[in-house]
Amino acid sequence: MRTKVIPSHLRRGRTRDARCGVASMAVLAMLSLAGMAEARCADLALVLAIDASGSINPGEFALQQQGYAAAFRSAPVQSALAAAGTVDIGVVVWGDTAMALQILGFQRVDTPADAEALALRIADLPRTTHGNTGIGRGVAAAVDLLAGSEGCASRSVVNVSGDGPESLAPRPRFHMPLATARQRAADLGITINALAIETEAADLADWYRDNLITGPGAFVMEVDGFEDFAEAIEAKLVREITPLALAAWEADLQSLTFTTATYQAPDRRMSP
Repeated sequence: MRTKVIPSHLRRGRTRDARCGVASMAVLAMLSLAGMAEARCADLALVLAIDASGSINPGEFALQQQGYAAAFRSAPVQSALAAAGTVDIGVVVWGDTAMALQILGFQRVDTPADAEALALRIADLPRTTHGNTGIGRGVAAAVDLLAGSEGCASRSVVNVSGDGPESLAPRPRFHMPLATARQRAADLGITINALAIETEAADLADWYRDNLITGPGAFVMEVDGFEDFAEAIEAKLVREITPLALAAWEADLQSLTFTTATYQAPDRRMSP
């Protein structure tokens, strides 16, 4: 049997070529993974934080669900989504701090079909939460979603809707102070906007402005009861999804300023 002898300089060359090939493959793999990660990152990540505390009866909760569903089916919201680029939307239903949160993970909403699928998910979500008004825990859960493995969006926003301030009776084991959750959002560059549903709580919009909203262009809208919720939440979603509008507000304000909008169907009135 003949043995083929390969000169040492050729062996070294082949070894070097093999190493270069492996290194090239590793670089290509890293670039591919980086591209995949970039593709997963959204231009906007939005979490809807929906109040399901005991002050909201089943009919009022259904009006919230129907309002969000109608908004995502509407032409203005779908146009805003298209203009915003890549948008990921998740949902947190919050209420009593001792009860489990209801969470719908992020869904990419790039097309009208995606918006319809999200509308169905929200409309069909069975309510399992009630009790006290644990806004802090709801906001904390929304921030956790945004700061998680998918939290690489260019803009991150929490959209809170509710009909009352945070409950004052803390439960030490479960209670998450709203101030703590709000500060974490601010530290992470997350914007919190709010829709105050004015029912029994006096000056709720002012309370939300002083204690809840934070971040660039943050704002409060208020609506007089649940009957006008659908129109108000549509207007609110358009405002916070549209990046050009956000840039315009920041340019006009020239500083971090919080604004309040009062919604009155069919028109909106703005107040400082």
